[in-house]
Amino acid sequence: MSKKETGMYFKCNQKQREQIKKNAKACGLKQGDYLLQRALGFEPKVLNLGAYLNLYKKLCDVANKELSAETETRLLDVLDQIYSRLFEGTPPSEEILREEKQALTDYFADVEVD
Repeated sequence: MSKKETGMYFKCNQKQREQIKKNAKACGLKQGDYLLQRALGFEPKVLNLGAYLNLYKKLCDVANKELSAETETRLLDVLDQIYSRLFEGTPPSEEILREEKQALTDYFADVEVD
């Protein structure tokens, strides 16, 4: 916490705590970040895991096609990052997902996917 930031604490019951935890995780946020956004009038968006899995599948399909060595290396790196986020770590924020989607769209604009 920086010198200009201050902590805030409140009480809730166990059921409320679990709901906050569940909602924050669904949005890819830490509990404090989720509560702060809600308190400031923002509505964090729930991550669409199905869309992320669909993207992963499509990229796997592309990886099975004949690609240049550089493209294949970059694609496999992207697949590793997606797999890691889906199954090993916390999901990325919606902003990061938008940036990654745009970067993938730009990079693979010339690759056809059936």
